[in-house]
Amino acid sequence: MAKVKEERWPLNSGDSIAIPSANRVDGVASKWSDIWKYRVPSGQAHILKAVHTFSAYLYEVSVAECGGGTCRVRIAIRDQSEADEKVVYGPVLYNVVKEFSDKSKIAKLKLISDVAVEERFYIVIQAYDDGIVDESVSYFSLETIRVRSTV
Repeated sequence: MAKVKEERWPLNSGDSIAIPSANRVDGVASKWSDIWKYRVPSGQAHILKAVHTFSAYLYEVSVAECGGGTCRVRIAIRDQSEADEKVVYGPVLYNVVKEFSDKSKIAKLKLISDVAVEERFYIVIQAYDDGIVDESVSYFSLETIRVRSTV
């Protein structure tokens, strides 16, 4: 009989296996853009909780950090076909999520209830800015719980 294992699992832009190059794209100015897209592997699920944290650093192609007053960020969940999307966090101003080190200032998801992200569904980090977000210089970290079966 398989056992289910829950474990803390940080999703971040530095993980090129979780987020391959095909799922990393520069933003488009003045349009909601998928910057990073993570597909939950078969046999796994992820859970997002209200207390989980999210941080992002966004850089514009124009060689500057994104403008805090104009840039917005959100997290969406998509089904396998990518036809159905539900925003689970945001949109919030970029300034809200740019803290990585001060635990008292790091953004919390503040979800009303836990969100389960099923196998083959996507967790998508999106940005809207008046400039072009440069994915190769930008980065993020999202706390999740990974659920998988063990043998």
